Amino acid sequence: MTINCPRGTADIFGEDIKIRDFIIETAKKQFQLFNYQEIITPAFEYTEVFNRSIGESTDIVKKEMYTFFDKKGRSITLRPEGTAAIVRAVIEHKLYNLNQLLKLFYIENMFRYERPQKGRMREFWQIGIEAIGSDNPLVDAEVIWLLNLIYDKLGFKNLELLINTVGCSKCRSNYIKVFKNYLKDKKNSLCQDCQERYDKNPLRIFDCKIQQCQQILKKSPVIFDYVCDECRSHFLKVKNYLSSAGINFIVKNELVRGFDYYTRTIFEIVSKDLESAQNALGGGGRYDNLIEQFGGPKTPAIGFAIGLDRTAVLLKQLNIPYESKIKAVKVYIITMDENFNEYGIKILKILRDLEINCDISFVIKSISSQIKLAEKNNYTHVIIIGESEFKSNIITIKNLKTFEQKSFNLISEKDKIKEFLK
Repeated sequence: MTINCPRGTADIFGEDIKIRDFIIETAKKQFQLFNYQEIITPAFEYTEVFNRSIGESTDIVKKEMYTFFDKKGRSITLRPEGTAAIVRAVIEHKLYNLNQLLKLFYIENMFRYERPQKGRMREFWQIGIEAIGSDNPLVDAEVIWLLNLIYDKLGFKNLELLINTVGCSKCRSNYIKVFKNYLKDKKNSLCQDCQERYDKNPLRIFDCKIQQCQQILKKSPVIFDYVCDECRSHFLKVKNYLSSAGINFIVKNELVRGFDYYTRTIFEIVSKDLESAQNALGGGGRYDNLIEQFGGPKTPAIGFAIGLDRTAVLLKQLNIPYESKIKAVKVYIITMDENFNEYGIKILKILRDLEINCDISFVIKSISSQIKLAEKNNYTHVIIIGESEFKSNIITIKNLKTFEQKSFNLISEKDKIKEFLK
């Protein structure tokens, strides 16, 4: 009798390995440019980690987790997603104590008991990031930009970047009341799953692909009309920063994500070359309350995950060529005031387009402390943005090793900037 691999799993070899390596190397290159460090967590956790984070009313927890008891009767679950395990690790090792934004990435296999189909398996791989320690909308914009950039560097063209806000826990609860009231006399027309979601997790109804539910949702209230002033301002800044970075996006009011822990910004990148029901290649959102819910200090955070398998299927389907290379200079951009953030993100955009490893100060501090931080983290150059630089479109780049510095016009002297940083 022939023994095959279990249903929903696959052996990967030959050309498929080269495609996966290309995707991973491309992602890692962008992670290096944006200064993310790798973290690896166990393939299984205590079940409570996922019940508390994902939400006990979600399909993942109710139907899809691989859960079993170990020899001492403890409930163990193979990880169905990456964020919860990283939050557990951050709290356990007190990584949140670092006096700067914590940037982590992971490349790990996940497990969900789903009906297998092309691009969706029971064992699957995700590439993801978590940016922990700031609620600055500039961080949201950078995380979304990074997701978009990875697919741009992979060579995909026919994509849409979708964004939305689900507000904070307070204003979202107000919207849920309005939304449930709208659905009240339509509840019996919803599918069976959505009737259950109505009581336990009504926002998940937006995820339903069944036509009758989609029709009911067409005239439903829009969540952005009910978010508080603070959440509204946060989302508007995210959009402004994305525009400053030259990122094209679509605000999709009905976009929700499948986890209970999301707050404020959520986003998704979808392919118009895939079937509509399974066209999401990656996505994520902000989760400002999750670390505190796990017993850590109140720590805002945001992240995303990319479906490696689905991305590989599409890359192969579209015959996209694959190759890779990497560079070595590190530039740290220091802004002296929050008003210069939009100019700072333009500088980041130009440097990263030139494939120069760079980052920006997300916290406004003294120049001397920022330069010390840059030296400690092995940056080779700094760019300081004050009022005169902001007004003149000029940047001055200083070499931290030779102390040589030179000024350039940000728009007209890109080639000279690249040559100087060589």
